[in-house]
Amino acid sequence: SDDSYATSVFTQGQHSSHGPWRDELRALEDFVSDICESYLEHGGQYESFSMCLRLLLRHDFPPKVISDILTKLHPILNLLTIKEDRESMHSSLMQSVSGGLPSLDASRRDPSSVLDAFAAALKKRDRELSREDYIYLLAITVLSRNLASSSQRCECGLEAMKKRLAGISSAVIYDVFQVSKLLLESAAGTKENLIRATLDTCLNSSSYLFLQDVDEQNKWAWNKSLEDTVWIDAVTFLRKNECRKSK
Repeated sequence: SDDSYATSVFTQGQHSSHGPWRDELRALEDFVSDICESYLEHGGQYESFSMCLRLLLRHDFPPKVISDILTKLHPILNLLTIKEDRESMHSSLMQSVSGGLPSLDASRRDPSSVLDAFAAALKKRDRELSREDYIYLLAITVLSRNLASSSQRCECGLEAMKKRLAGISSAVIYDVFQVSKLLLESAAGTKENLIRATLDTCLNSSSYLFLQDVDEQNKWAWNKSLEDTVWIDAVTFLRKNECRKSK
């Protein structure tokens, strides 16, 4: 298809700033800059416009393109949400992420610049993203995948994730950990398991942190004085579920 051809062209050169792909990458970056400026000006009033930008957020585009879009459109990322049913949202998210647990499906890990950009998209803003917004769902998916993978691999990845999530509300962090838990508990750790975990968590109002009992809310209270304690308890919680699944 035209979409797959376009993404393959730019993906092959995404890690090179020299050689035959340099001009193509520069052209893509210029195009993204122009389209973001137009989107900001016109307020995302056209659905096809939003779909074009969502296409450019797929994992097989260069990390700088993804990061630039999330940064430039930060004030109006909620406008990338269009009216669609769960099945359509599922299909869109499936095409946007690179895989499930890398340890199980051999998919590639997401670049740190992309993870940083998605985390920044969830931080304080003039208009908070709702749990049904497309960017919220995509960010939770990408960050949960990385958290689950890091909990299996190394402490350095977890430490980077802790710093990345600093400044994000406890309710959002709760969603990230719940999706990570479900992915680790799954038998195969596939992309399908990951997307289903995100939708089951974020589209279910009863799973929202502030609808849990007071003890559960207090356990996830994320402030400077409790930051280390909450993080250690949460990671221990994840690893216990992973160990239980493995037995």
